[in-house]
Amino acid sequence: MPTALASSIAIDLCAAALAGDVAAVQAGLAAGADVAAENAHGFTALECAARAANDTPAAQHLPILRLLIDAGSPLEHLGGGGRTALYLAAEFALACAPVQMLLDAGANPAVRDDGGNHVVVNAMMPAVQALLSAVTGYPVPVKRDPQPPQTMRAADWRAAHARIAAVFAELEAAGIVTAHDVGLTQDDGLADTAEQFSARGGMAAGLVGLCFYTRQDLNRAKRSSDLGLGFWAAPDGATAAMEAVGRRIVEAFTGAGLAVHWNGSAFCRPTLDLRGVA
Repeated sequence: MPTALASSIAIDLCAAALAGDVAAVQAGLAAGADVAAENAHGFTALECAARAANDTPAAQHLPILRLLIDAGSPLEHLGGGGRTALYLAAEFALACAPVQMLLDAGANPAVRDDGGNHVVVNAMMPAVQALLSAVTGYPVPVKRDPQPPQTMRAADWRAAHARIAAVFAELEAAGIVTAHDVGLTQDDGLADTAEQFSARGGMAAGLVGLCFYTRQDLNRAKRSSDLGLGFWAAPDGATAAMEAVGRRIVEAFTGAGLAVHWNGSAFCRPTLDLRGVA
């Protein structure tokens, strides 16, 4: 088949998948359209069908997904924004069926976009979030109503500091190097705490990560009662390791009765709510 004709068929296949046109997709596949070809936005027909889960009835987009999967569409192709077909289905689907179909076909559920957003965080519907959370082990983010800033008195901060110090001692026992009021900015705090990590033997000494807050974090907390925590995971801050260390930090603070807000992402800092701690 001439290349130009094959390209035209591929583009038509993507358009048909996005429109939910089952007959056109069948015709395109019968004519030999390349299921791995991309449209002008970098999406394959399978990714277009996943995107269409928001705009077309299940009786249209589900058969198209089935046709394209059976035709050998690449499940892990990264379309615009670094999104796979499963990521797009989770982002746009109004029900679990499209996501489940892709999971059953072998699509990797533990995916992120180019911005580092985990599929569970980005999924639109609660049922889809719950499904993917169960499959990946990634927690569904807890949404909270924003709390008004609350100035901390000196006594409030002393009480909070004592509670934080007790949790930091627990984290130290778990191999997480901690530091209070270290550096001014996040970069300063990370560099200074990482220096302690190395001086104390690093991973060879059983250390697994860092947890700290900076002078900027402290000043902000005294004005608002919200204390952001910096963290890092050995050996190189990889996403999975960061999430594991982040969960350990959050578990330690919540176990001590302190409120912590965190969406489970390696790219988001946990925040302690220090209102009423004194």
